[in-house]
Amino acid sequence: MATTFDHIVKLLHNSSTFYLVLVDDDGNYAYHNDYFTEKYAYYYKGEGKRSALAALHPGDHGACMKANMLCRKNPDECYQLTLRKLNGTGGYTITQWDFKANCTPEGQIAGVVGIGYDITDFESRQDHIRFLTSTLRDVAYKQSHIVRRPLANIVGLVELLEQGEVNESSAAIIKMLKQSCRELDHEFDNFLIKDEGPLSDPDTE
Repeated sequence: MATTFDHIVKLLHNSSTFYLVLVDDDGNYAYHNDYFTEKYAYYYKGEGKRSALAALHPGDHGACMKANMLCRKNPDECYQLTLRKLNGTGGYTITQWDFKANCTPEGQIAGVVGIGYDITDFESRQDHIRFLTSTLRDVAYKQSHIVRRPLANIVGLVELLEQGEVNESSAAIIKMLKQSCRELDHEFDNFLIKDEGPLSDPDTE
């Protein structure tokens, strides 16, 4: 019996970007396209149906089963999930999915359709940006509170010397010290890293 899923298969069966799966009423994959099969061959290569949870990170089982139930309860709605898929070598990939009930022309539910894609590289890049943000904030803190504090102390000492009784030679030295402090303070302002909030990803602006 033809369903909306048959039309989707024609579009995505040979895709090298999107995963396409159909989860049957028993929680098994009734279908997965070649890209999905190749990516998770450790779990799904060969004949026969396999559980849709086989390659899923245990921590995501509950969310996946809940989405399955919601799709069946609300067949007109689409549910999005970020799921970790085990790669068979001790690690996992991060995937983004849209799930929706697969309905027959008569309105009966014939499984749940899932279309997904890999976002592992994106997530890794976001982690890198967060790391850079943290590192720059640490540098900014050290510049403001560790490096510039001794300079402020020197400026204060020079001012105290200036207020005392000094001869012409000492006055000349104090003047040079003040000038050097001003120049150093100016140089700090030129390269000081300022904490202006989270860094943004230039590709998203």
